[in-house]
Amino acid sequence: MIPGGPRGEERLSTGIPGLDTLLDGGLRKGRMYMVLGLPGAGKTILANQICFHQAAQGRRILYLTLLAESHTDMVGNLQTLSFFDPACVTGAINYLSAFSILEQGGLEALSELVRKEVRSHKASLLVLDGMLAAEEMAPSRQALKKFIHGLQVVTGLMGCTTLVLTTGGEKGLRAEHTMVDGLMLLQQRTFGVRTLREISVRKFRGSAYKLGQHGFEITSDGLTVYPRLESLVDGHLVPGAGTRDRDAFGVAGLDAMLKGGVPAGSTTILLGPPGSGKTLLGLSFLAEGARRGERGHYFAFYDAPERMLAQAAGVGLHLQPLMERGDLEVSFRPPTENILDKLGIELLTTIRSGRVRRIFLDGYEALRRASTRNARVARFLAALVNECRVREVTLLYTAESTSAFGPEVKFPLKGISMVAENILFVRLVELHSGLHRFLAVLKVRNSDYDTSLRELHITGKGLRVGQPFLEGQMLMTGLARTRVPEATPLSKPRRNAGKGASQKTARPKPRRTVRKRRGT
Repeated sequence: MIPGGPRGEERLSTGIPGLDTLLDGGLRKGRMYMVLGLPGAGKTILANQICFHQAAQGRRILYLTLLAESHTDMVGNLQTLSFFDPACVTGAINYLSAFSILEQGGLEALSELVRKEVRSHKASLLVLDGMLAAEEMAPSRQALKKFIHGLQVVTGLMGCTTLVLTTGGEKGLRAEHTMVDGLMLLQQRTFGVRTLREISVRKFRGSAYKLGQHGFEITSDGLTVYPRLESLVDGHLVPGAGTRDRDAFGVAGLDAMLKGGVPAGSTTILLGPPGSGKTLLGLSFLAEGARRGERGHYFAFYDAPERMLAQAAGVGLHLQPLMERGDLEVSFRPPTENILDKLGIELLTTIRSGRVRRIFLDGYEALRRASTRNARVARFLAALVNECRVREVTLLYTAESTSAFGPEVKFPLKGISMVAENILFVRLVELHSGLHRFLAVLKVRNSDYDTSLRELHITGKGLRVGQPFLEGQMLMTGLARTRVPEATPLSKPRRNAGKGASQKTARPKPRRTVRKRRGT
């Protein structure tokens, strides 16, 4: 056995939030990994972030650059990032330029330099930045593959994990890429006028990993990876029996229609046009939970906390004391250029925290705009709904109907049965030259409910659901009308009419007792 022994299964944490999740714990010790990406994709920041994290763990790192930016420029750019530690540059991390060695002696000289420097520095992590220069100077493809294989053997026997950074020459994956133990691809994709960064793990020998494309961003803290929500949720988990029966809204008439409230741990969609009262119903749902000792979380996109508190107070919902006690949490994300999976991580963290029993997500349209692929939003919500069922968290979210008036109502997403177990429909209707709100329960899974249409009143003292619209007809069509009163019976001809009586007297002409008026 050659000194160094077989490769262990020890993992090296990358220190990049979310990346260890993709890699099922981190990089495997003594393995070689290649990171591909065009200029500006984030390869250098990714590698240095891993280096500084490992240096903080007491390990030594060798960073070799070929035809890349100077070390002065690199360190100067890294100083703006929070993970940068000046003490590591002069101690644990050693930057070395190897381009002159490559230019003078070729791949063999570069191999000898790597072997010598890794041994002298006792490095546990090697970064080879600018592999494209070695590819261009290689006399043949065979020579390049031989160089990679030799580097892989040497570093593996020394227990040194290797990261190779390259652009890939814009020629796609080649044979030498299959020789390494892992392959990560960084990309920038443009959707309309918007550009998003994505990372995908194409290969990771000897370990499980998350497939597919995952979003990431580069901020002053470095890289942050957001694994797809669908890849983080275990669809095989089965919800338990549950400890709660119903979760009420705190609106007496609505709770009566729902026979006490929506089933605990279920998901409900509030569908309706703008101004129909969806947000106020959701806030009432959270306030009622807080009164019952169930902490709620308001995930908002349109109303900042100050504005939300003022609007709720205008209808008698005083939420400030609930927030001060910690019974109500508020997260606000302006509906600008959000990353869908970043929102997913925040929601998943809240659900799995165990401290929240009710979540109000306002609203679906912001999620749709955060996704660059509209067809994916339904799968995203399905994964979120499944996690709520398993954790017995009741989820309520709003969605705007495509039209405020008219005979047709379309749901804003397909496959609504897998993303909502309960559906509440709120709509505006014109009656007697005025606008009225009415509420209908379209669906409550595995439960009885009141099917009548009832008026929703929003007053300064709170929300109130009234009696059924007995006089209203065709409310769901958007072309409402009141019930038509019964006509007065026609008068019968007199029995004592003589033979000389005229035909008009015997058979009087019927009178129109009801005049038709459109819209009533």
